[in-house]
Amino acid sequence: MTRIQHRRGRHFMDEEGRLFWINGPDDHCYLSEQRQWRRGLCFEDVLEWKQCAPTGCVSQRFPSPKAACEAFEHAQVVWSHDVYLRRLGDAMAQHRSLLDYKPTAMRLAEAQGARPRQAPWILPGPSGPACALPAGADMSLSPSATTASEPVPHPRRRRRGAAALSFSA
Repeated sequence: MTRIQHRRGRHFMDEEGRLFWINGPDDHCYLSEQRQWRRGLCFEDVLEWKQCAPTGCVSQRFPSPKAACEAFEHAQVVWSHDVYLRRLGDAMAQHRSLLDYKPTAMRLAEAQGARPRQAPWILPGPSGPACALPAGADMSLSPSATTASEPVPHPRRRRRGAAALSFSA
């Protein structure tokens, strides 16, 4: 039995983090599974920023959204695959997964003077100097030494000669 964890209107998320939409008219609706491509967004951010798209999995018809949710929670949903909806979802995902994507309503509001909003998946830039190396980079190797796999010598470190190394065996 899967429980509905979050719900807003015709959208809900189960306790496993899967997202579903209730589509169609109230008296003849069905469930549609949605896929998400950005990790770490809360349920509200996924809906507000439209970071989901149909997978193509759809349920049978229900007489009401309440009946659809009850059937879902009691594992009484029969899933089928809609190829057209899958293709539509692929196109939506391609468009919405762009780094600078904003929903149309948000863009229109900003054009009319609303405060510009930054997408939650874009981290703010550093306010001061920042290191250009990626996190976790190995600082012991220089770019030229990576091909030779030799550590970069410390500028003040004395090195033993080759003769001293060969006699220590």
